[in-house]
Amino acid sequence: MANENLLEKQFSLISKSWFLNEPLLFSVLTTHSLVQNPNLSVPFRTGNFIIEYSPKIIQNYTQPQLESALKFELYRILLGHPYARQPHNAKKGALFLASDIIISQFFKPLSSSDLPEEPSGIAYLKFHAARIKNLEYPLGKKWADTEELAFFQRNLQLDRKTGDLIFQDDLTFEQWYKKIVFLIEETSAAGTQNAGNGNSQALIPELAEESAELWEENEDAQKNLQSQIQKAEAEQGWGGIGGNLELHIKESCDFSFDYRRALTKFRAKIVSAERYLTRMRPSRRYGFSAMGSRYRRRANLLVAVDVSGSITEESFSHFYKAITNFFFLGMIQKIDLIFFDVNLKNTKPVLFSKSINLSQINARGGTNFQPAIDFFAEHKSDYSGMIIFTDGEGAPPKVQFSPDILWILDSRLSYEKSRYWINSLPGSCSTYLPF
Repeated sequence: MANENLLEKQFSLISKSWFLNEPLLFSVLTTHSLVQNPNLSVPFRTGNFIIEYSPKIIQNYTQPQLESALKFELYRILLGHPYARQPHNAKKGALFLASDIIISQFFKPLSSSDLPEEPSGIAYLKFHAARIKNLEYPLGKKWADTEELAFFQRNLQLDRKTGDLIFQDDLTFEQWYKKIVFLIEETSAAGTQNAGNGNSQALIPELAEESAELWEENEDAQKNLQSQIQKAEAEQGWGGIGGNLELHIKESCDFSFDYRRALTKFRAKIVSAERYLTRMRPSRRYGFSAMGSRYRRRANLLVAVDVSGSITEESFSHFYKAITNFFFLGMIQKIDLIFFDVNLKNTKPVLFSKSINLSQINARGGTNFQPAIDFFAEHKSDYSGMIIFTDGEGAPPKVQFSPDILWILDSRLSYEKSRYWINSLPGSCSTYLPF
């Protein structure tokens, strides 16, 4: 009981200090309840407007260590990681480790001893750094001369003086998640063996799963965070948050964006072209004093898929699920697929009716959008609209007519790079898949 009272006093001191010096952190802290959970195997766990903590683990933290650890969790909340949309069949442990990596690149405590322990995501990467560099077990046959191996060799370098990881590639939260998922899957066998030898690093993914157990999409939390961030921006209430972290939080606060809304709007737009008025069918609202409407069930959709070398099978899988959910309903009669890189891979469209393995398509070259646009122009009478799935890496095409085209980018990073030139094209709008 004495330890619990001491922790409450420490949290109270931190809260009072933040009220004066860290208004944004104080605002976020007051919207979440600090709750003790003696059964936790991790110091903190966030989600569902709750910050759980293990009194047994954190009771030996110094005041600066407790403040830094709590601040780390609040940065996680401000970046929206616990409340953001998750990919299909998400591995929450990988999400948590990716979150650690992103925050660690922006949050540097004044002293290395301020954080009681190294963030799990950083510790996990360091655990594999030497193995991947020296090509030791658990690297399997799949790793030989792969892009993934090259990435980890490039980014798992340790600074000789500080021991910190040196990241060469600037990845987003979503991109780090994919890399961590790959690393966990490829090294899971070794992790099981090392766990029996008392190797704590081998248990990191398991503890990360516990840390992210409360994570789930929450629109109310997203709107609440967005409001607090906008208030901090208007009132210059960022406190000690500054530099790149402030910019990153601002960029991450656009929680209102939802690719499903863009798909729904696009579907409604192309279907409305098949609506016609009839005097034989009364209006629901005005009866026979106004014409009703009918729809011709013949709206066809053309989908152009970028199969250049930069598009992954996983990205295509997420895209396929999104299109299936939104367009195999109601008014869409048929969906045709064409594939392209520098040119069209199929001169005759493929019917979108079954799962397609992207690796079976003979492509993986550069990217040229013009052949896909030209095909749509030549067959525009056959289709009500067109969707292009791509990473946006290519020269803008010339569009000589005003079609209905929805560009779906494979990531937010791709979207930010390409949305300006895409939205400037006639009849074009853009969105992106969150993962």
